[in-house]
Amino acid sequence: MRYTRAATIALTAMAMAVSGCGSSSKPLTRAELTAKANEICKTVTAKISTKSANTQQQIGRVAEELASFEQTALANLSKLVPPPELESDWKQFVAGAQTLAENTAKLGEYAKANNLKAAKGLIRSSEATQKQMLAIAKRDGLNACEQVA
Repeated sequence: MRYTRAATIALTAMAMAVSGCGSSSKPLTRAELTAKANEICKTVTAKISTKSANTQQQIGRVAEELASFEQTALANLSKLVPPPELESDWKQFVAGAQTLAENTAKLGEYAKANNLKAAKGLIRSSEATQKQMLAIAKRDGLNACEQVA
């Protein structure tokens, strides 16, 4: 079911954000940021494998749980300071994760309201965002993130 993919995409963003919850006042080096991001993505892959939603009701429940968690995690993710050469990509990556988090919350609402038409639009939006995040992951050497972006 396509809703499962959207929930998985959102979970990915959430888990990536959670693991990057440290704050830095000075820019991380490219190697530091890459290492942290790759470790985060390994955690994401493990978390995704424990979640599933095969019905619309399950999607509504899982999405609701994830949305709250994602918002907190994203606040922490945005505290990381990338090196200057990755600043633009990092901002786009974080913005993508924010979009996915927002879509997760909306997907849960739409699933509960049986609004399949609106849910399909969110899924398309999430897939487009996922493609952008994947391009950034490939370009910046976030190898483990390529599997989950």
